[in-house]
Amino acid sequence: MIDQNSQSESKPKGKINILLVDDQSANLTVLEAVLADLDEVLVSVTSGELALRELLSRDFAVVLMDVHMPTMSGFEAAALIRSHPRARTLPIIFLTAAGDDPCHVEQAYALGAVDYLTKPVSPVILRAKVAVFIDLYRKTAEIALHAQASHLEALRTRDERIRLILDNTRDYAFIGTDTDGIVTEWEGGAETITGWFAAKACSQPSAVIFTPEDRAAGVPEHEMRLARDTGRADDKRWHVRRDGTRFFADGVMVPLRDESERLRGYAKIFRDATPERLAAEQLEASEQQLGESRQRSQRAEEGMRRLAAVAAQSSDFIGIAGSDARTSYVNPAGRRLAGLAPDASVGEYGISDFFAPECRAFVEQVVLPAVRGAEGRWEGELRMRNFENDATLPVYYKGFAVCDDEGRNIALASITRDITAQKQAENDLRLVAADLAEADRRKSEFLATLAHELRNPLAPIRTGLDLIRMSSAPPQSMSKVHEMMDRQLGHLIHLVNDLLDVARITRGKIELKREASDVATLVAMAIETSMAALNAGGHSLSVEVAGEALPLDVDVTRIVQVLSNLLNNAAKYTPAGGRIVLRAVRECDDAILSVHDSGVGISQEDMGTLFDMFTQVGRNLDRSQGGLGIGLSLVRRLVELHGGSVSAVSDGRDQGSTFTVRLPLRSGVLAPPPLPCAGAVPAALRVLVVDDNVDAGNSLAALLQALGHSTDVAADGEQGLLLASRRKPHLAFLDIGMPGMSGHQLARAMRATPALDGVLLVALTGWGARADVVMSQQAGFDRHLTKPVDIAALNSVLAAAAIATATPARRLP
Repeated sequence: MIDQNSQSESKPKGKINILLVDDQSANLTVLEAVLADLDEVLVSVTSGELALRELLSRDFAVVLMDVHMPTMSGFEAAALIRSHPRARTLPIIFLTAAGDDPCHVEQAYALGAVDYLTKPVSPVILRAKVAVFIDLYRKTAEIALHAQASHLEALRTRDERIRLILDNTRDYAFIGTDTDGIVTEWEGGAETITGWFAAKACSQPSAVIFTPEDRAAGVPEHEMRLARDTGRADDKRWHVRRDGTRFFADGVMVPLRDESERLRGYAKIFRDATPERLAAEQLEASEQQLGESRQRSQRAEEGMRRLAAVAAQSSDFIGIAGSDARTSYVNPAGRRLAGLAPDASVGEYGISDFFAPECRAFVEQVVLPAVRGAEGRWEGELRMRNFENDATLPVYYKGFAVCDDEGRNIALASITRDITAQKQAENDLRLVAADLAEADRRKSEFLATLAHELRNPLAPIRTGLDLIRMSSAPPQSMSKVHEMMDRQLGHLIHLVNDLLDVARITRGKIELKREASDVATLVAMAIETSMAALNAGGHSLSVEVAGEALPLDVDVTRIVQVLSNLLNNAAKYTPAGGRIVLRAVRECDDAILSVHDSGVGISQEDMGTLFDMFTQVGRNLDRSQGGLGIGLSLVRRLVELHGGSVSAVSDGRDQGSTFTVRLPLRSGVLAPPPLPCAGAVPAALRVLVVDDNVDAGNSLAALLQALGHSTDVAADGEQGLLLASRRKPHLAFLDIGMPGMSGHQLARAMRATPALDGVLLVALTGWGARADVVMSQQAGFDRHLTKPVDIAALNSVLAAAAIATATPARRLP
């Protein structure tokens, strides 16, 4: 059933809404019958008011609207539709009866209509036009879904990596807090060690695990201040589990800062070191036993045996040495850590022998004197040696003196803990923090740039729409507004197309359409594409193309895109009035195409990331120049897809830059296009271009120069006649619709000048009807071409002109 004036928000899955607006039910019935084969949702209403209500309640792919309706005309309804953000870009096709006022066509397109059809409408044509907008609607939705999926995949990959790191450090607790110490993350072994589940711990102060006495003394706040001011704070103290029992934590707190060094919170990683702490306390307690008098030596020996029994249960290195620093005891865990066999003698080793070569002098000169001295102890990080494989590993060393009751050192004891896992965890934590900060920076920077680039064209487009709504605006200003809006819309389309190209290449969805071509043709097409940007900056362009054939097997559209991107890049980053040189030469079996400019140049620090995605040289400058930073990345990927390479060189800032593309030549030689008949052909033709559109004239001249011809450009008929008399060209392209002296008048004047009798004249115009061609012939033109000029047609004219020049009596066929 066709939906008649439905107010429902829902629509069939996979089907698209099409709005039909006509005050005549019979017309609606005809439209429904014509469009029924499309198998979409057809919503029919009989007035502009009902159409507006439907548009505000659901999305539509296209609107077919009758112009003449009683209470509100189609034009009035379209103006109201365009005033709502939801329907601002909705395609509208106007339908009207035959014989309608021609001015209504202009009014319809001024309101943003995509078509204006006269009844009766061909069913085939109408279905085809509507099908185009249905396809556009679906593809737009598909692009949005793909972008969302890519973003979610990136987030999933990042979260998975972080989760892998945390899941593989279950012996360590990881706690993240905000700047006030409120818990935001409770990961790793945090639940197992503390007894607090993440759901309960999050949103509580991190001081919840500190002992009451530490909280009263302000230890949690001091720890955060120390981490903030020095970059880290050791967490080696007793903490309280949720059930009230205590455990000894061994860890570190570090501040989390973003790229601008702003404090965003804290991260703490620690492990349960209760067994080691108890062993250490018990070992330290033995100092008093070892300090007893000789009369209590037996008790001291018994204490040493108890100490050894405890040390045998420890996972840390525990060693005892005599006052001469020669080792007398190493526990089993210590032997494994040092790579010593269980039954190996340790008496031959001094304390410093257990450490890496770079640490031994420090142990001899600092550690041992401190342990033997008044302090009686030393602790800190060192690197320990493994005797079995001579490798070294990071350890935390605690050494202390064992004294008798008279205070004399009778032994040196030590506890050494392997902190490899802790160091790795700290490093992983820093990498995670850096990855998160970089991802956040990239995301923020790209979104800010994209918003900036989208606002730039949207602002003048919106202003243009406001001017269009002002009925008092003169027609001349409306013409300028239309041109401005078209230009800004083109900029938006270019941004979206570049993003789509990058997405296709990244997902491996792009397919090259290779064909035989040559470098000269590609260079000419790229110059034609980029000439507006070059002219806007007032740059001079020099083109140097090798005289020999440079045949390629490439996707012509993509390589022209590569060259025009490089030319546009040179124009963008070269101050006004700069010089740009495009060269193409052969080097062995490769074609070398280079674009050199006299612009801002590239610093060495920017060179390494020049072709990376979303990278721009000099961010402050780029803000003024525009762009998302994907152009050069797109160039590199397209060139590499063709089996080529691209590179850049620059002597630094304000020294200009050169981008070089290397592409493999086709095997064999690409023959030049055949001339219409045999004869002597000059190396180059003298060509005159006369066009009041400066961009059009300069672009055609650059195209002819790329093909090896000498050109002169005039902006009006009078100047063209003077140049023709002075330069005696072989061939002249004349625009017809010029102010002052038209192209027809200029052609008659040149034909009336005896010295210019041999000049071959080609009319260049947007008008191509038979009557226009006859008028050109009557004015003395040899050939009539319509804009834009096709490369093949241009080559045909040039080849024929070369033959006519070799035989002056002949005119162009």
